[in-house]
Amino acid sequence: MPVHSCAFVSGDNRTRMGVEGNLMATHDLSKFSWTLSGWRPYSWRLGSPGADWDTQPDVGPVEARVPASVQQCLLEAGILEDWHVGLNSRHCEWVEHRHWVFTTGIPAGLLEPGERVVLDAQGLDHAGWVLVDGQEAAHFSGSLVPHRFDLTQRLGDGQSHRLSILFEEPPREQGQMGYTSRSRHFKARYNYSWDWCPRFVPIGVWDTLTLKAGWNAAIELTSMEATLEEDNQTGRMELSVSVAAAAGGCQVTARILDEDREIASSTVPVESGTGRVSIESIPVEPWWPNGEGKSRLYDVAVSVHNADGEAVWECRRRAGFKRVQWLPCEGAPDGAEPWLCEVNGRPVFLQGVNWTPARVGYHDTTVDEYATLIGLYREMGCTCLRVWGGAILEKEVFYDLCDEAGILVWQELPLSSSGIENAPPDGGAVIAKVCAIAESYIRRRAHHVSFLLWSGGNELTVERDGVQQPADYTHPCMAALRGAIRSNDPNHRFIPTSPSGPRFSAAREEFAQGVHHDVHGPWGIEGFVKDLDDWRAYWKEDDALFRSEVGMPGAADTALIARYSDGMQVVPAEGEYWRHTAAWWTQWARVKDRVAEGNVEAYVELTQREQAEAYATAAASCKERFPRCGGFLVWMGHDCFPCPANNSIIDFDRNPKPAYHALEKVFQGE
Repeated sequence: MPVHSCAFVSGDNRTRMGVEGNLMATHDLSKFSWTLSGWRPYSWRLGSPGADWDTQPDVGPVEARVPASVQQCLLEAGILEDWHVGLNSRHCEWVEHRHWVFTTGIPAGLLEPGERVVLDAQGLDHAGWVLVDGQEAAHFSGSLVPHRFDLTQRLGDGQSHRLSILFEEPPREQGQMGYTSRSRHFKARYNYSWDWCPRFVPIGVWDTLTLKAGWNAAIELTSMEATLEEDNQTGRMELSVSVAAAAGGCQVTARILDEDREIASSTVPVESGTGRVSIESIPVEPWWPNGEGKSRLYDVAVSVHNADGEAVWECRRRAGFKRVQWLPCEGAPDGAEPWLCEVNGRPVFLQGVNWTPARVGYHDTTVDEYATLIGLYREMGCTCLRVWGGAILEKEVFYDLCDEAGILVWQELPLSSSGIENAPPDGGAVIAKVCAIAESYIRRRAHHVSFLLWSGGNELTVERDGVQQPADYTHPCMAALRGAIRSNDPNHRFIPTSPSGPRFSAAREEFAQGVHHDVHGPWGIEGFVKDLDDWRAYWKEDDALFRSEVGMPGAADTALIARYSDGMQVVPAEGEYWRHTAAWWTQWARVKDRVAEGNVEAYVELTQREQAEAYATAAASCKERFPRCGGFLVWMGHDCFPCPANNSIIDFDRNPKPAYHALEKVFQGE
């Protein structure tokens, strides 16, 4: 698995080639020892330097680490019960009503006196303060944007210090039901409860946390873009490096490497604080989606040299070269959005799933967990994952793994439906906030070869002629986001929402009328069709150009239900345990006459079998119509919580349901 790293060049991670001769380094704070304390809101101020008296925390201190959620650290300390079991998640909600302090020590001599020091935090959830020796050094707010804090005045003396990241109570945010237009905080909404997880609002450091000094605090790789020419043999690379330090005569060098062999390079001077490198005519092999060919990747080594020619900084990334065009589906009505994806001149059926976070506490997802899930989707034959808008910008490792697996990524911006009212937020300040998040997403992830397109969010609708219809580019928020994407990432497509319409769902009475372009649903049988025979008939008539969400619930395995129900009643499938996470998806009323009383195994077998047949029928129908239909995405891929019943095809224990294997046969063309 590739490791993305940007650092100065040295053998022992320390060198004296920094700005004004100072020592420079990047220190990964996940390697440091941390403690966690919980305080009644603001009572920690009583123990700050200069306060009249000292006070003690309500909780802890306990051993901790970063990145991690407060809840995970409390679980490991024996203070919280496992929230995945029974109704234990309810017992975690008190955590939201404290201030939490992660603290570590910065030893003397780690940082050279006089050097610039920056704390680089890629994910802080959600708002709070940075403290040095108990004194406030900075305030932060926003889970989905990175933060950089210049701590030179606090840490630049070379002495020992105490560094703390202090989180206040999480904001009051909406779960699945509410009013999208009132969104202001842009903290992952699924954590406030959705139809596939209970309320579990994580707090803490969710992405990388580093101290950067000297040159490393002054230099950033701000953009990188690789493109493939029409000959499928030649690539182009463009990138920019920002050098904030007042150091004249710097140069930036970019080298494209095929393993250890250099295949292209260029060196340019840094002018006005920026080095822009453009390399043309790079001899490359194309990157292909899964099942279409090899997902070829190359190393990109970017370095900065000072006026003496010494290498003072280097960044390494992986890159692939592809070319994407969006074409009209065969027979599409005039004016329809193009839903046929052509990669490197070859039409590709976009088959896959909707991706939600791997854990309800996304802070604590491990690299192995990401690798397991991406590996399962690759083996299944997926070519596309849609990263759902009610969650997060997935971590770098997710994109790295998709690069390697040949899986295209459809990334949504942090807006989602709310059940009651689904209109995007309006007003200059909130739109500017959403656009700033979008621009940050672009800087951090758009360079990945797996990246496919941006969407303004999930199931955003507005009322037209008394009917809820998908939001379009005329909405002020969508218009602004479209402008932000065009300005900062013009080579990737933007759509206002999924489904993008003009109809939200495909209704039988409107088949063959040319109004079903990108649609969502159905999600199962209840309320949509009469039975599986009717389901099969529905899909024979389907005329949608793209199906970006199709669902069918099925129970988890009996062993998982037994393990996580904690002795609670599981039959009939309608009690409190089921309502905790699966109230929408049990299907008990529909199937109870076919299940012997008390026989949970029969209920599981029946719903899993029907889920497998329903998904396979729908997927095969869409794929058989290719290129009249451009793709099919399941809602949803995997569980982030041990739901006893759900639309997922991979359960919380990462066991594929029968539906996974049924879709695998369709996707693999068996």
